[in-house]
Amino acid sequence: MELDSLVVWRWISTIFLALLLFKPVKKYILAQKVMKAERKLKRALTEEEIKEIDRRTIPMIAIIVITFSMFFNNVIMNQFYK
Repeated sequence: MELDSLVVWRWISTIFLALLLFKPVKKYILAQKVMKAERKLKRALTEEEIKEIDRRTIPMIAIIVITFSMFFNNVIMNQFYK
């Protein structure tokens, strides 16, 4: 029974950490992508272009954040619950 509760706790903490990290990581990656596009085009982007970049980055950000959360929780859980 204790193993089941540990697995549930691991998944809950992974999802919670991913949700906490999603917005700051999204802002950071969006800023990097907008600056790169502005340098490439040598002009300021319109709101529609920024929204399009924002829409395209969401799946990538989700994969990054969930993967990091899983690895981080594995390290922490293995360190304390070995």
